Amino acid sequence: MSKILQPFQVFIPNRNASFALLFGAFALLAYAPFGVSAVMLISLSGLFWLWTKATSARYFIQIGLWFGLGFFGVGVSWLMSSMYIYSGMSMALSLLATFIFILFLSLYFAFAGWVVSLLYQPEKIGLSVALIMPTVWTFFELIRASLLGGFPFLMTGNTHLFTWLDGYAPVFGVIGVSFAVSLTAGLLVWMFLARNWLFPSLLMFTIWFAGLGFKDEPWVEKEGSTVDVALLQGNVSQDKKWQPEYFLPTLKTYIGLTKENMSADVIVWPETAIPAYFDVAQKGVLYSFLEDAKLLQKDILLGAITRNKETGEYFNALVNARDPSMVYEKHHLVPFSEFFPFSGMFKVLSNLFDIPFSEFSAGTENPQPMELAGKKVGLSICYEMAFGAELARNLHDSQFLITVSNDAWFADTLQPYQQRQDVQMRALELGREIVRSTNTGITIHAGIDGNIIAEIPAYEVGVLRAEVQPYQGQTPFVKWQNKPIWLLLILLIGFFSWSKWQKSRNM
Repeated sequence: MSKILQPFQVFIPNRNASFALLFGAFALLAYAPFGVSAVMLISLSGLFWLWTKATSARYFIQIGLWFGLGFFGVGVSWLMSSMYIYSGMSMALSLLATFIFILFLSLYFAFAGWVVSLLYQPEKIGLSVALIMPTVWTFFELIRASLLGGFPFLMTGNTHLFTWLDGYAPVFGVIGVSFAVSLTAGLLVWMFLARNWLFPSLLMFTIWFAGLGFKDEPWVEKEGSTVDVALLQGNVSQDKKWQPEYFLPTLKTYIGLTKENMSADVIVWPETAIPAYFDVAQKGVLYSFLEDAKLLQKDILLGAITRNKETGEYFNALVNARDPSMVYEKHHLVPFSEFFPFSGMFKVLSNLFDIPFSEFSAGTENPQPMELAGKKVGLSICYEMAFGAELARNLHDSQFLITVSNDAWFADTLQPYQQRQDVQMRALELGREIVRSTNTGITIHAGIDGNIIAEIPAYEVGVLRAEVQPYQGQTPFVKWQNKPIWLLLILLIGFFSWSKWQKSRNM
């Protein structure tokens, strides 16, 4: 085959690539809503085992790529729904765009395979499968969550909520849990290949019991009395949300739910519950409602779109009806949905999407907590909940967190369940209770142990009344974010590189 075409051979499936595809797709059973944690261990063990069978860098890359195609091909298939059903794209363009995104994410696994090929030492099978492969896997997961703004979908650590390994979350974050999961998978492969059970078992028990020990640490403590928060779920479908004829019925739904729950300390509307510029609604249809909120001094967070008329910028925001100068503006925007990276180059793409308000500006990078019902409350909107390190940096002295979302874009797919799982992991990492109000669900109240304290069914109109407990203190993850795990992984990869170099010198 021509040398020019050789790199493209990785896209041609063979027997091992087909197995990698199946292992990748199988892994999705470990995530919400299925939650079979052991599946991730089987899937990762399968990937590591296939890498031991690779005979060249090209095959390492091929196996990683095809594992990613199976993993993301199932795991982020919800993107197709949002583009075809709600964004006005044709079926062909929706399929193409979804495939390009899946391929892009799969390249992280392909590059991981290439790095494994550079560091792999077949004569040291224990080191290779039990430490090198898990380290590289976790390192590229951390890169994927950080590079180009980050794409932290389906983090490995999310699969082990409510196992002993989630004890690492308040210390090293979800990446620390990912490392513990991948180390366990590597040790399982070592047992299988070397028929060496004693030492790998001891290492595995050490990893798991350390996680259990961390679970018992009282990283934070309760502070003050609970806050009664009413989380509104209007269940306005995405195909109706931006239609002019549904504007007034939508606001009537949320105003009606608000009036029924005025006894709550804080009332929360979902993301962009007001499908218009806030200043327009403020002077018009919401004028009386906002005046009443000011008069009653009631904290009501409204999901809305704010704007700067002078600059033409507009923001995805939460506005406090009691005092509309109290505004939180979303900072971490969704690429190719809320903004277009390298807008000059990709401007043509924005014309393919029929998405209202698809070029938002980013809000303040380091927002302060908002004072609600006498408590300091951290706020976030939708996609931001996937970024634990950012939320940790912005936690400051927040006593609990409120997040809002509009999952109607992904109705009847896996995405709302995956986002709920992100919220649960953030509660563990940050040591704070989190309440989440969404347009169509899933609206929840999560405790600091990650458990769901209360939720209401998706795709129904409803209100969740949550008695939220404020907390004080900081978990180690809040203090250090991902710095310790970055350092550990870089040191390990440096050591493996030095070891491989020493070996080549002595040959």
